[in-house]
Amino acid sequence: MRLPQQILAETCPSCDTLNPLEIVYGFASAEMFDSALAGHIALGGCTFTDDSPAYRCRKPDCEAEWGRWGDDND
Repeated sequence: MRLPQQILAETCPSCDTLNPLEIVYGFASAEMFDSALAGHIALGGCTFTDDSPAYRCRKPDCEAEWGRWGDDND
């Protein structure tokens, strides 16, 4: 599990923007859609693997994705 301070410390490898969106996977609830529309999370789809990206840049013209759910960040 990633702590909020760990997410805030992440930097986009493409544009150096801080505070990326955490990509959330699985069947999205209404609350998840609302959070994505508000810019709090990014929706990643219903399925994921260890190679699925963990972060998406919040800068609209970048949208780089990086990190992997299979990485040992705990």
